[in-house]
Amino acid sequence: MKKILIALLTGLFITGCSNDENEEPKQPARRTVMVYMAGENNLSYYLQNDIDEMIEGVKTISKWDNLIVFVDRASKTEPPFIIRLTDNDTQPADTLKKYENDFLTSDPAKMKEVLTWIMTNYPADDYGLVLWGHANGWVIMNDSVATNRAIAVDNGKNSYENNKYWLNIPTLRQVLQELPHSLKFIFADCCNMQNIEVAYELKDATKYLIASPAGIPGTGAPYKEIIPDLFIYDDIRMCTKTCDDYYSKLDNENGHLPMAAIQTSAMPQLAEATNKILSSIYQSDTPINVDGLIYYYMYGYTSDEHVMYDINDFLLRHANEAEYEKWVSVFNQAIVHKCMSTQWEVQGGLDYDFEVTDKRFGGVSMLIPLKRYETTYLNYNELIKKMGWYYAVGWADLGW
Repeated sequence: MKKILIALLTGLFITGCSNDENEEPKQPARRTVMVYMAGENNLSYYLQNDIDEMIEGVKTISKWDNLIVFVDRASKTEPPFIIRLTDNDTQPADTLKKYENDFLTSDPAKMKEVLTWIMTNYPADDYGLVLWGHANGWVIMNDSVATNRAIAVDNGKNSYENNKYWLNIPTLRQVLQELPHSLKFIFADCCNMQNIEVAYELKDATKYLIASPAGIPGTGAPYKEIIPDLFIYDDIRMCTKTCDDYYSKLDNENGHLPMAAIQTSAMPQLAEATNKILSSIYQSDTPINVDGLIYYYMYGYTSDEHVMYDINDFLLRHANEAEYEKWVSVFNQAIVHKCMSTQWEVQGGLDYDFEVTDKRFGGVSMLIPLKRYETTYLNYNELIKKMGWYYAVGWADLGW
């Protein structure tokens, strides 16, 4: 999840109100980017500042393109609403829809309703989605609106708490696959979303997943730079520029933010290659040693809960050279771009007991089932069975 810094909620929206609900759908734009701001939690402190940055960023995009933002923040007097941001200095945020009542942004039916409404009323040749808020990658507990971990937490009380309802990744996949149109990209401005498990789960819902495997700062992405990036129509350049601009933002004392962009159409081939290399490693009884491996996530109160290990670093250490070279050639076809950092933010006390190098850094995490998870706060060996990646790479066949 985003780390929380001391901040003040800045300003109020200066918005007009359009009658778009009563109008015929617009002629297709080239691209509609939808921002889903799940801010009914302690990230509400940062929500308005990010909107202000988006307003600056939208000034350089084509007037025929659309930046549509759904907003739910911690306010007992203001239900969720949808705005369109434009380069109109006197009215940069045009209110398109005001909901009469509050609802959970983590409710899959409501998320589908919101995104469908945007796609219907602001059609385009292609669509992008920005996920804004808390997340914990693939880590889940339930199969519907989860009570612990995933994305888009909503406390249901219009307060700044985080400990209520979350939307898990398999449910997110279902929501996105039921939309009227598929997505060109998902840019996840939330923590720990660049997991191989997440990319595989969303492979049929989006062409690209742009995210960090690590924890991100509470202030989030530098949207003044990121918004123009998301309207670049060369796909590789869009992914590269988005990663680079987020990476260039300093993460306080912890250096830069590791980033990666995955082309999800390569997920089946990568799963097949990973299945083969894991089979070779485990069937040859190679000792599994995770000490000193790059990892991106901690959960709980003990040092044993290192969970999201770098997939490349793990396979580099445990496979023989020939097998690793075959696997990494497939991996590199899936990774459009990555930005390496040596330190990053993380929940819990990370002491950086590993070294990050170009050779070791993959920019994507993977769960490695371990016996110790059976006694940690969450049994990740059981939770992972809810993800498609678990079956695609044959963890069960390997005894997990």
